[in-house]
Amino acid sequence: MTAAAVVALCLGLTGGCSFGDSTDPKKTAAQQQRFCAQFGQWQQDDATHDVDSVSAQMVVDAAKVLDREHLDTEGSHILRDTEEAVVHHIHYSAVRVTAYCDRAGFEMLVASP
Repeated sequence: MTAAAVVALCLGLTGGCSFGDSTDPKKTAAQQQRFCAQFGQWQQDDATHDVDSVSAQMVVDAAKVLDREHLDTEGSHILRDTEEAVVHHIHYSAVRVTAYCDRAGFEMLVASP
């Protein structure tokens, strides 16, 4: 059976197949928690005008991990939204990042913008 036939069979019969790329839920939660905690800290620093480039870069780096691991949820673009929020101070991007943390279960780590 060809690879294309296997994929077609998987999609047709089961709605999709896993080819071994499943993510450990504990690792996923830890990465999301780390990101949300860092974003929340950045929000606090930003509110007091005590933000430095290291703080912003740490949040962006944590978002890169989420992006690389495909941990965006419900169509979010966490890396783009994070960069827009912390580097360019785009309010709507911060709202989307906060919503991401809310959906991930870490709403208590971030402030509502």
